[in-house]
This record gives sequence, C-alpha cells and structure tokens, in this order.
Amino acid sequence: MGTEVQGKTAEIEPNSKPYLLKRIISDGFDTVLILGLFLLLTALIMRTPLANTYNAHFERFKAIERETIAAYGNDANAISGALNGNTEYGDERFAASLHSYLLKAGAGLVSTMLVLLIVPLLNKDRATPGKLMTGVVPFNERKQRKAYWYQILYRFLFVFLIDGLGLYLFTGIWTFALVPVLRLIEILCSRNDKTICDMITGILIIEKLSYSGIK
Repeated sequence: MGTEVQGKTAEIEPNSKPYLLKRIISDGFDTVLILGLFLLLTALIMRTPLANTYNAHFERFKAIERETIAAYGNDANAISGALNGNTEYGDERFAASLHSYLLKAGAGLVSTMLVLLIVPLLNKDRATPGKLMTGVVPFNERKQRKAYWYQILYRFLFVFLIDGLGLYLFTGIWTFALVPVLRLIEILCSRNDKTICDMITGILIIEKLSYSGIK
C-alpha cells in the first residue's frame, strides 16, 4: 500500500533496508566475479604483445639474479649485498613491477567496468549481478527514485580508483579479500547501512520489493 500525499496515492512505500546477509552476499558475489574476470584477463594480457616490455625487464633482472647466485654460490649475505648494490638490477626490477601493475590495472579496469558499470546500466534496476541475484537495488535517497546513471558511474570510479588501484598498490591480490571486510565494517558503523562509497555517491541500498513503483 502506498501513502496518501495531497489526496493521491504515492507510488513509493516506506523504505526497507535489506538484511545484512544480503548485503554481504551481493557484495561478495560481485567481488568474486570481478576477481575471476581479473585473473582471466591478466592471464590473457600476459600472453599478448602488451606484455613484451614487462617480460623484457623481468627476464633481465632474473638474469642478473642468476649471474649473482652463480658468482657467490650459497653465500646468501654476499648475494643480497651484491644485488642491493647493483643499480641495473634495481632499475630493471622496478620497471618490471611498474609495467606489471599497469597491465593489471588495465585488467582491473575492464573487469570492474563490466560488473559495476556495464551490467547496471543495461538493466532497469541499475543493479550489479550480485544485487540482481539478492533482490536489492541502488536508490537515490534524496530524489526518492532509482539511482541515476551518473551515480552508477561515480560508484564505479570510486571503487576502481580507491578500492582497486589504490589498495592494490599496497596489498596486491589481497585487495579482493580486504575490500569486502572494509565494506562490512563501514556498514556496521553506519546507521543507514551505508558504505563510504554510498555516502559519496548519494546512494542507499534497498530491498527491491519494498517499493511498488521505482521510476
């Protein structure tokens, strides 16, 4: 039933926040899906000419390691000291790490875009695969309607740049395990079950069935 507003029945019923378990499942499913796509795309990219520069730097610093080990045998301290003092080794290793990060950033961009941007823009509920599965949708709390396309874009950009590129730089593949934990903490600390991303983009996650007519 809707509520009476100036003699008319409103289409929007009182909000119903989804159960915490639904939030966990939907975010977890999306994260696992992004991880799977990320690993697949990374493996494919590493077999293309895009990885040639990375492979060249990687092979060079590995060759220096082998040469140093051959020269010093089992003396770990001497090997470590020689490598630390070898400028070329340091430069090649840094270059390999940088190119590896850039290639993985490309894979992350595509995988995150597919799950958090393309799929939501292609369905009327603006929902990710995980949200479609659990029956929750992003909602524009201020306008009292479904999220606008640009809110979905902002959400994608936030997740990719902050939760993705930013954290991955320091935590590597563990980012995919760390992000859901951080989101859970943010939800538990928020009265409206909002993450920092929700607050910045003006989105509230709701039960789809709690509204009779989201436009």
